[in-house]
Amino acid sequence: MMDAGWMVLCCAASLLPAGLIVSNLRHYRRLPPPVLRKLPSVSVLIPARNEEANIRLAVESVLGCEGVEVEVLVWDDGSSDRTAEIVSEIEARDPRVRFVAGSPPPEGWAGKPFGCWSLANAAKGEVLLFMDADVRLRGGDSLARMAAAFSRGDLDLLSGVPLQKVETLSEVMIVPQIHFVLLGFLPMERMRRSSDPRFAAACGQLMLFRRSSYMEVGGHSRATRSFHEGLALARAFRREGRVTDLFDATDVAVCRMYSGFGEVWRGFAKNAHEGLASPGSVVPFSLLLFFGQVFPLLALLEGSLSRFGAVWAFVALLGAWAARAILALRFSHPLSGVLLQPLAVGVLLLNQWYGAARFWLGKPVGWRGRTLVGLLCLGLSGGAALAAEQARCPEVVLEDQHGVRHEIRFPRERPVYIVASTRSGTGKVGGWVKPVVERYGDKVEIFGLADVRGIPQLFRGAVRLMIRDGTPWPVLMDWEAQTFPGLCTPGANIEVMVVGPDGRLRLRHAGESSPEGMEGVFRVLDEVLRKRVQPRSK
Repeated sequence: MMDAGWMVLCCAASLLPAGLIVSNLRHYRRLPPPVLRKLPSVSVLIPARNEEANIRLAVESVLGCEGVEVEVLVWDDGSSDRTAEIVSEIEARDPRVRFVAGSPPPEGWAGKPFGCWSLANAAKGEVLLFMDADVRLRGGDSLARMAAAFSRGDLDLLSGVPLQKVETLSEVMIVPQIHFVLLGFLPMERMRRSSDPRFAAACGQLMLFRRSSYMEVGGHSRATRSFHEGLALARAFRREGRVTDLFDATDVAVCRMYSGFGEVWRGFAKNAHEGLASPGSVVPFSLLLFFGQVFPLLALLEGSLSRFGAVWAFVALLGAWAARAILALRFSHPLSGVLLQPLAVGVLLLNQWYGAARFWLGKPVGWRGRTLVGLLCLGLSGGAALAAEQARCPEVVLEDQHGVRHEIRFPRERPVYIVASTRSGTGKVGGWVKPVVERYGDKVEIFGLADVRGIPQLFRGAVRLMIRDGTPWPVLMDWEAQTFPGLCTPGANIEVMVVGPDGRLRLRHAGESSPEGMEGVFRVLDEVLRKRVQPRSK
């Protein structure tokens, strides 16, 4: 019967993660005690913003570890509470602790990646351990065991999920899904045999890097806009052919991520677009999780299944409960969360779609007062004017916000002024465009180039509509990353380019508009226009 067929599929979707969890637990192991006398020195780096309730215990938990040379650096990201005062008190009595007064993140950086990158550049250790302020190391040889792991000469990045403390019902339901998703959908044995970025995984609560590798790859400068920097960095390292690995961190660290439903909801939603609800994952993961974990219970409660269908639905439900029970026993999750697994996954799916939709519509969920605002930004952060007389602009063929197809091919009759942007600086585009419109009118062709890759088809109409409002110049929509990555500077979020009629790139300038930047644009455009109208000598 039809319902039985559907329930068989649900059973397969339920037993797949359960089987992979059983397999993965043989490979996701705790670190052994250190056997080396001489261990690499460790810099423990803690970015903090309004963490007065956590920071003392976090720092003291590191200082209580034995067997390894350690320094602790704390970056204060503009806290309005006593975070800075508490760290300064500890620093005054223990020379291993350094307080680093932070500064606001530059345009295009999320607060945590900027703090981590700044800490790394101030650190001295051979191993860099990035730790959230709500994490506690468990003393003894915890730090030494993590340092000893880097006796493996090929290891570049090591990460693990600490023991997760949960108290409220929402925490009991949702927080253990970290282990469920990690171990239920990542084949760990294959991950270790491959450097494929698709098998990348890391937990931002606790990440260790070989310092030399971190600096060579570029560290957190490879994840400037990420709220899920663990995953972003693991992917970046694997793209460079570096070795990343995972370990069971429950016996070396403990963490209470969030307190109460509000924090759980916002915390998981803020990075949904980079994890489960990333453009390439949201549909298959949603289907797999819904039909494997949620639908069997709904179908049984609805009561119209045939006897055969009901049997398969119950088997699927047992698979969901069994997977959660295995994880609860292994990682000390409350057993009360086992029977709530279907409801918990349903809430998680709603949360991930909510977070992703907020991001795609240009209103991402912030955290601790930090967010990346703006749907679309034509530009890059930082940088000075850069002459590029020998470079040439590639041909561009894209549709604008009105659906009109544009072909930028050379030679052309007029110089071209391109303002290229990611999603983080839409509000700053006008500062680069309006002065050029006012000064040159139709003597210069003006185009926006929008990096809108990854936005699902469902939301593209809304994005076009937002850009049409108050944006009279054509904004070319690069939905499939056809042009933006090859034309624009990697990592930049706003960049302007002046291209001569012959296709030569005459100027490239990164960053927010400024009087000096506009003077450079005017100077180059004046020169290009003057040469274009110069009479030819007979």
